[in-house]
Amino acid sequence: MSTKVDLTEINDRLERNLEEMFQNNRFQDMLNVMASGHQYSFNNVLMIAGQNPEATMVRGFRQWQALGRHVNKGEKSIDILVPSFKKVEVQKVNEQTGEVLRDKNGDPQSEVRQSITGFRIGKVFDVSQTDGKEIPNVRDFIQKDLTSPDSLKELYDRFIHQTNENSQPLTIREEAHEGQTYGGYFSPQKEEIVINTAVSKSTEQKFRVLIHEYAHSQLHHKESDIKDLPRGHKEAQAECAAYIVSQYYGFDTDLSSTGYIATWAQDLNLAKQAIKEVQDVSRATIEHVNSLQNEKIQDFYQSINPEQVKESVETKLKLSLEDKPTLQLLDAKNGLVVFATVEQNERDQHFTLRTNTNRILPLSELDDRYAVLNVLENKGQLVQEYQKVEDVLEVTKLDEGKYAVTVEGGESSQRTFHKKAEGERFIGKAALAQSLNTDRYLSRSQHKEAPRLQQLNEKHLNERLSRVLKQPNLQAEAKYGVTIGWQLVKNPQIQSKDDLQKHLNELNPNHGKTSELKEAFAQLNKGEKTKEKENELER
Repeated sequence: MSTKVDLTEINDRLERNLEEMFQNNRFQDMLNVMASGHQYSFNNVLMIAGQNPEATMVRGFRQWQALGRHVNKGEKSIDILVPSFKKVEVQKVNEQTGEVLRDKNGDPQSEVRQSITGFRIGKVFDVSQTDGKEIPNVRDFIQKDLTSPDSLKELYDRFIHQTNENSQPLTIREEAHEGQTYGGYFSPQKEEIVINTAVSKSTEQKFRVLIHEYAHSQLHHKESDIKDLPRGHKEAQAECAAYIVSQYYGFDTDLSSTGYIATWAQDLNLAKQAIKEVQDVSRATIEHVNSLQNEKIQDFYQSINPEQVKESVETKLKLSLEDKPTLQLLDAKNGLVVFATVEQNERDQHFTLRTNTNRILPLSELDDRYAVLNVLENKGQLVQEYQKVEDVLEVTKLDEGKYAVTVEGGESSQRTFHKKAEGERFIGKAALAQSLNTDRYLSRSQHKEAPRLQQLNEKHLNERLSRVLKQPNLQAEAKYGVTIGWQLVKNPQIQSKDDLQKHLNELNPNHGKTSELKEAFAQLNKGEKTKEKENELER
């Protein structure tokens, strides 16, 4: 189903979307949609990011059915722009001279072409809103492969070799510039990218610099129409392009040119042009990098076997998926915890995981992205040996002076930080998320053993709140601890009781949630004083 709209209405809506992105610091949402790897137009990126910034693959209702998937009941559609066409007869023109082509009698030649007559609002859904046949995700496969230092070095070397061997004027080389702070640079005059190995030492650092400078070489070369724009404008473009490519390949990266990007909001036409150029270059870069890994990508598509994945999961967890267990999962990249129940699709009999946020995950995600913390329930039995986040995550030091948060004794590196304390805070956030997720699960459970796990979870929550707020005597009732816990997860900058007090004072006093938070904070203080009195009596 679709609704026809006119161009004025479309442009007004797109400009409102873009203004809202700038005003609410949601510019990265737009870049993240571009980084999903799909060929959305710039206008549709704006539309999608404004409605569902987590979207990675959108299709219409019937398109999903054709792919063996169906839209889950109650899902809200995403609006996108769909062009309307009609066939029109036009004169043939010589593309080089612009002259009308004529037949042997001197009459103008004509041809029938498709012409856009307007746009409709089309209704589509993201893959997370659907269920059914598993769809191979090559982006996830590439991200996992590039966590291997050898694979990343192979790609980096191949990128340089292929560029230097090509007939293009662009060349790439490494050179140590001691005493300098830049990681590399692009010289438009020489058509040359130089990676400064005195600063960019690890392969990942060099690859990030290469992507940034490669964006400059494609956008701001000496023949470019935008080569003379302000330096800040060009840096912002290169950084946005590098951000999109880095996100696509799973590298943690930030935008440091947000100050200049904010100036784009003052001229939306300039902003749209700048972002379209960024999208074109980042898309071409991703296609180029993927072409360098074509053999691996082909192997990926040939190796997908749902039954093999099922057997692997069952062996690892020592259970049968036929029993439809509920698993607690840790996303160690984002510090989030969810629970998910195993489901079996009636049409193809393949197994998937439905999370408490109603997302559908393929079983392969258990190896690629999520670690299983606990089998919360299986065959009517509630978990007995409850494993904590702190039991599986640890901070380890890397060779290049950074720290990584790793799963299961360093089996896979998930997040990197410049300071050990940052990694420890990340684990603290993930631990709090586990307490809150367990509480959410138990609030839905009618299991007779639920009170036992609730009591254990309340103990863990108080211990975790005490560490984050640096208050060793906290003893909060579960409902108050949960309220405070959610606030800390959403605002990781709060790292003490004083920080929390200041944060609460800055909230809107007329908002219903504010009074609820302040009541929880008061009960937290009350519980702390009660615990202090108990300790005094014990002494």
